[in-house]
Amino acid sequence: MRKKDVAIASVTAVSVLAIGGLICWILYAYGIQGLSKPILQTLTGNNGQYATESAGIPENAPKWDSEQTESYPAIPAHMKLQGRNMRDEDEITWLVQSGSAAEFTVTGTKAVLTLAGDGTAFAKENHKPRYAVYLDDQLLTDALMRTQELEIPLFESDQPRTVSVRVIQLSEAAYGAIGVKHVTVTSIYQEPVQPAAAKALRIEYIGDSITCGYGVETNSEKDSFTTGTENFTKTYAYLSARMLNADYSAVCYSGYGIVSGWTGDGQKKPDSVLPKYYNQTGILPKYKEAWDFEHAEKNDIVVINLGTNDYSYISHDFSSRSREFIQGYTEFLYQVRQKNPEAYIFCTMGTMGGESVYGLIEQAVDAYSTASGDTRIKSFFSPVQTEENGYGADWHPSAKTQQESAQLLTEQISATLGIDLGVSSFQ
Repeated sequence: MRKKDVAIASVTAVSVLAIGGLICWILYAYGIQGLSKPILQTLTGNNGQYATESAGIPENAPKWDSEQTESYPAIPAHMKLQGRNMRDEDEITWLVQSGSAAEFTVTGTKAVLTLAGDGTAFAKENHKPRYAVYLDDQLLTDALMRTQELEIPLFESDQPRTVSVRVIQLSEAAYGAIGVKHVTVTSIYQEPVQPAAAKALRIEYIGDSITCGYGVETNSEKDSFTTGTENFTKTYAYLSARMLNADYSAVCYSGYGIVSGWTGDGQKKPDSVLPKYYNQTGILPKYKEAWDFEHAEKNDIVVINLGTNDYSYISHDFSSRSREFIQGYTEFLYQVRQKNPEAYIFCTMGTMGGESVYGLIEQAVDAYSTASGDTRIKSFFSPVQTEENGYGADWHPSAKTQQESAQLLTEQISATLGIDLGVSSFQ
């Protein structure tokens, strides 16, 4: 979404705003039925309630005769890689998409993480990629990548210790990636770096700036975009994944739609459409390689949150352009289903207004389901953001709105699929 998205929000009907606000208030006040723990809180990846204790290394694990210092690359043998990533000829694993992460445990007396920056590290200050590193689920560092290579000390101690580490890309793929080179460990153990355990459930989120977390860390709708205020860990996507104890991936670009990206004059923006790039790792030249769906972890759930930007195009000639949108959305559902044959698909939109497009999404879902016989799909409306919750940059959702959207999505998923939030089972 871009700066003039206020026009979208302003056209929403008062009655819908009231209903949306009421729904949000109910969710805020009462939470999700059946959830054993309250979930409306600041779950930004730094919350002990959802942390996983470090497993450590078994006592009978192979050891050296004395401590050795070795470097371990960011590959699946050592690190769980979440989200779309790419390993290049320089043996760097690039975390490309929003929320893409490398997670692992490390045991030893000293550990140093080495990260890398691509060409965007030398871009304008407000467009440099942003990342965070967590140690035992506590924030260690949160910064913009400003250099080609960076060493981050994780710990140093007299006695061996085991910690969990998570490196995560906070900003979106359009503004560069974060490279993970290796972690250098001093340890008596021969295999001191182990990938984090995989979750039983995996979700993919497909969306626009709302999913990217555009401007979520500002306090005024008058603020403009910077990567420094874009934070995926404060989005409905990241929060709902943590609520469901799920692994995740995301494919999202600000301003993108189904048939047209955001437009201020009603002219179609056919290059800013997500279906065109869904099969790729990223959109920047370095990352424009085909995503390997065949060998990647399979998604149990796919959430599509697109249509808000299309509204800026459709609203200029709703009668004819709505048919174009329905056709484009239906075709995208076939594309998503082809790459995710076993996943349950959830389609939503509405947070930033343009709710008339949601009716078109319902028609597209019905048309697709009827024609294909596919019943593992449903749509639901995301209530329009309210002034009471505040706004992020350029009228984007605030952190509070993102939290409430996460609650609603979690409720929809758990109720539809019979997921027991206490044990995060998937049926």
